[in-house]
Amino acid sequence: MGKELREMLKKLEQMKAEVRALLSEDEVDEAEKRMEEVRALQKKIEVQRQLEEEERGGLGLGGAYSASNETRAVTKEDAELEQEYRQIFMKAIRRRPVSSDERSMIAEYEKRAVMNEGGTNPAITDGDSSLIVPKDIQTRINEIMRAQNDLSQYVRVEEVTTLSGSRVLEKDETMTPFALIDEYGVLPETDNPKFVAVSYSVKKRGGILPITNELLADSDQNIINYITRWIGKKAVVTRNKLITDLLLTMTPKDLADLKVVKKVFNVDLDPAISLSSIVLTNQDGYNWLDSQQDTNGRFLLQDDITQPGRKLLFGRPVVVCSNRYLPSIAGTPNKAPIFIGNLEELIVLFSRRFFELAATKEGGDAFKRDTTDLRTIMRDDIKFWDTGAAVYGQLTLS
Repeated sequence: MGKELREMLKKLEQMKAEVRALLSEDEVDEAEKRMEEVRALQKKIEVQRQLEEEERGGLGLGGAYSASNETRAVTKEDAELEQEYRQIFMKAIRRRPVSSDERSMIAEYEKRAVMNEGGTNPAITDGDSSLIVPKDIQTRINEIMRAQNDLSQYVRVEEVTTLSGSRVLEKDETMTPFALIDEYGVLPETDNPKFVAVSYSVKKRGGILPITNELLADSDQNIINYITRWIGKKAVVTRNKLITDLLLTMTPKDLADLKVVKKVFNVDLDPAISLSSIVLTNQDGYNWLDSQQDTNGRFLLQDDITQPGRKLLFGRPVVVCSNRYLPSIAGTPNKAPIFIGNLEELIVLFSRRFFELAATKEGGDAFKRDTTDLRTIMRDDIKFWDTGAAVYGQLTLS
């Protein structure tokens, strides 16, 4: 952010404060006049912002620009903004005062990091703070999530910038072959790709993490490590619950033995889907599969030589979910849920990419506990896409 733009943003905050003061004194006419000046300055800021981006070589949101298959590197200025924002972020976590100049940096960072439509990422206010997580911390959270058996890695994830909307996705349909054409014959029309709009409306989910004063007095690195581990684990549990809850709404098929399981791969699923399938089950289902042997006494689950620790069933990866989050069905006998198919074609997870954090010492029970409460917000929605891409089965555990 250039010096001119920073000064403009600082002046804009001051002018907005003056408008609020006039409104509080019922000076409506004066407030309207002042708002005209605010709007004029906002236009000037936008032009200045575009000018700076042009001078940087067309760099836009997120610090990277791609045109004609050419990707330009992040500029030194963007790296400096990332560093400055990280420092402000840590100040906000510790509930230290944030200056108007720093507020301007926050506005600029959010402008570049995410398209802020509908005011979904409010800037810091005097009584509370709400900030998107810095890029490097977000990356660390994602790494923790991947290490925690995050089921969202197996479904299609669509990152969205608005609270609601739709995405047009191509549906897997039966295709007819090209028609036979005589020499100089007229080409007939062929079947066109089928596109279907999938609507989404992301829901806000969150929780509170109390942070002790002793931890706040610790180094930035230790605070970040503590926060990222907590957010990563909570986010995985949240997403896994969304995915398994949706999967369990499918109509179950009784899988009494391995012959029926094999038929799912060979007949129930389209060959293209079958080849790209995974097997998702709980601990009970995995234990049952792991105990099955062929007529020569060889276990059917084989080691995946490309990924140590992972097992394959008929050449397809087996993914295990905890019994706590994907329980077996009680009965005589008990049955374990098992999902066979390409979950990426089955489910779409619409996600606001960034986590948002806010900290308070006064709200909730923070004052009673003498702690700083950290509020974390994530936004997701989940929908079926191609319901023929997977089969929900129930393994008979006997």
